[in-house]
Amino acid sequence: MVLISLSNLPGPLLSGAEEVPAVIIYVVIVHGIVGLIAAVGLWMLKKWSFWLTIVISVLDILSSTPGLVLAPNGTLLAAAGVIVPVFIIVMVVLPTSRRALTAP
Repeated sequence: MVLISLSNLPGPLLSGAEEVPAVIIYVVIVHGIVGLIAAVGLWMLKKWSFWLTIVISVLDILSSTPGLVLAPNGTLLAAAGVIVPVFIIVMVVLPTSRRALTAP
């Protein structure tokens, strides 16, 4: 979760596009910061981090899915952008993880 969030921070600046709208840059940076907050919440076993992690992971999946079809050379990177968040969701939803997050 931390690595995905950190990779979101400089993403629009390094995308290679000539002009990325400022709104997109701000949204991606906020997405990365919120992902880091979710990762810290998971690390500290906070209950709120469960849903925040799922929301951030779903947004990661949705943002990477078009790359599977539209990216001419980035298909492997887009596939990783879909597979890793799915893995994160599976790991958070496992019964042992759920018990750890709900323990007093």
